[in-house]
Amino acid sequence: MTKFAFLNTKRLFVALFAIALFTMAVRETLDPDMWWHLRTGEFILQNGIPAQDVFTFTVPQNAWVTHEWLSQLIMWLVYLAGGLPGLIIFFAALIAWTYWLLYLACDGRPYLAAFIVLLAAITSAIVWGARPQIFNLWFTAVFVLIVERVKDGKWRPRALWWLPLLTLVWANLHSGYLLGVVLLGTYAVGDLAQRWLATPTDRTLPQPIIYQLFGVTAVSFLAAAVNPSGVELWIYPFLTLGSGAMQAYIQEWHSPDFHQTYFWPFAGMLALGVLGWIFNKNKQVNGSGRSPDRAGLSAEADFDFGAQIGGTAGTPATAHAQVTITDLLLFLGTGAAGLLSARHIPLFAIVATPIIVRHWLAVLDPKGFIDGTIKNQQAKPLRSLFAVLNWVILLVAMATAVLYTLTKIDNNQTAIAAQYPVAAVDYLQESGLDAARGYNSYNWGGYLIWRGVPVFVDGRADVYGDPFLLRYRDTYDVRPTWQEPLDAYAVDYVLMERGTPLTTLLAASPDWAEVYADDLAQIFVRE
Repeated sequence: MTKFAFLNTKRLFVALFAIALFTMAVRETLDPDMWWHLRTGEFILQNGIPAQDVFTFTVPQNAWVTHEWLSQLIMWLVYLAGGLPGLIIFFAALIAWTYWLLYLACDGRPYLAAFIVLLAAITSAIVWGARPQIFNLWFTAVFVLIVERVKDGKWRPRALWWLPLLTLVWANLHSGYLLGVVLLGTYAVGDLAQRWLATPTDRTLPQPIIYQLFGVTAVSFLAAAVNPSGVELWIYPFLTLGSGAMQAYIQEWHSPDFHQTYFWPFAGMLALGVLGWIFNKNKQVNGSGRSPDRAGLSAEADFDFGAQIGGTAGTPATAHAQVTITDLLLFLGTGAAGLLSARHIPLFAIVATPIIVRHWLAVLDPKGFIDGTIKNQQAKPLRSLFAVLNWVILLVAMATAVLYTLTKIDNNQTAIAAQYPVAAVDYLQESGLDAARGYNSYNWGGYLIWRGVPVFVDGRADVYGDPFLLRYRDTYDVRPTWQEPLDAYAVDYVLMERGTPLTTLLAASPDWAEVYADDLAQIFVRE
């Protein structure tokens, strides 16, 4: 009889946790950039990776660093296999896998780790959807898992040499590969500083392994150049971070506004981490007996992503409670990044979670109750009634998750029609205006590309560049030179959200006539 024949409370809890991760991640396909990512994947499959813009009439000569080409190809292949429902399920599974890996990277499994990981998932949910950035989250979780398990002595140091290969793949999925390189460098610098400037703990890597980690970091950075753009991808992330227009006008690059409730979990994680350090009075909880200068590491397999899925047998007997320089660099560095830009909040949530769990495990478990009594108890067969009840609870949870997923899939087209100008684009195609030159909303550019309409602008801000985006905003914000971009690009029609300052101005202008309007969009053409 398998070990899951008796579904005790701990195993039921872990199963419900996994189901909750997937269910939380099920989202309608509403990301505004998803549409042009799909069309790019289709173009790549048919014509190869583009080096210049292929979707606009405004900047066809501009270079395009297609750093997400592999993500886009994967997204298109998933779409071919399962349509938009396939994308919903694929990215929900990828997100759930990401936070399951983060769970495996934590001490205090199953209970404390699961609750903190759920908080991290809620914190990160602001960026979830069918988008290439989700691959960044998955790779960040993998990098954290590998380094944390090497630091705990669960995996041999040679496991670190998988990281350059992973970086090579990451660099072809998204330019966010630089997050992984910086993460590795931070671990190396932090542990080296701990040895030179403070007292090493039993989690501080031996100096030879620290130097090995520096080497892994350097090789990972070099491996990122193995992509269609070559060494240009080394510079690309810095160009994006230095774009004033992107920082000013793209919402997810803004600092979080804590008046918005969906940023409160981020504030909660920041507070939880700091309070864990404050309340943790035990610099080091005794138990493992390992020396800070351990020379040998565990002979466990280099990779075991599924180990201890129902328990915590692999968690060290010590709650590594001492605040280290590495913890400070990782927590404060990613926390500051999240405060500067909401886009970086999920990075903080993933990197900070193992740190928060370690310190709260020391706060809540000074005598080894959770770390010992509960964790190490053997799974005991349950009486038949309770065993059946646990299975009923699990089956109900699974059925609820399936029903929820099917409901989201069924509602997907309605949600799309509520956010994108579906009927307005139908009118463009029926009237022949889709072949003319149009000025469109930035948020709708990707959807227009999906529908085969040449666009004025879309979410590929890096392709357009700051001067063009600022010129676009002259018209959108109805500045004194608002008409100049429309004349310069011989715009024939304007498709914009209903009730914007621009549509109000066009409605009063004798040079423009409204030809279409609904509750969402308005179309004006030149007289």
